[in-house]
Amino acid sequence: MRLFLQVTAMTMMLLLGIFLGIDSAERNIQKMEGAQGAPRAIHITPENGRVEIAVLGEVYDAEPSAGSPEPEQVKEEVREVAASGKNLLGQVGNQVGHGIRLGTRKALELVVGWLEPGE
Repeated sequence: MRLFLQVTAMTMMLLLGIFLGIDSAERNIQKMEGAQGAPRAIHITPENGRVEIAVLGEVYDAEPSAGSPEPEQVKEEVREVAASGKNLLGQVGNQVGHGIRLGTRKALELVVGWLEPGE
């Protein structure tokens, strides 16, 4: 339990340090080049229902999703794929994902069980 909390805290501190370091380095590089206010390495601009993402000077448009498909249509497509038996890699991926999900739930239940006061 203690080791888990220590590892989690160290990981979060590491990620925060990485993000702060990248931001600080980018600001200092712009200051040295005399380019304050220049576009950032990653710049996200939402406007008029669209999202523009600029990554290292290249602009990408992200279109809004078309909405969720009908549940019956999804079930029918899943049945077709399962019946064809051609998507073995997808089935293996789904099984692995399901196993990871179950293992994570069990681990969280165990950790929460430790944190809860004695019953």
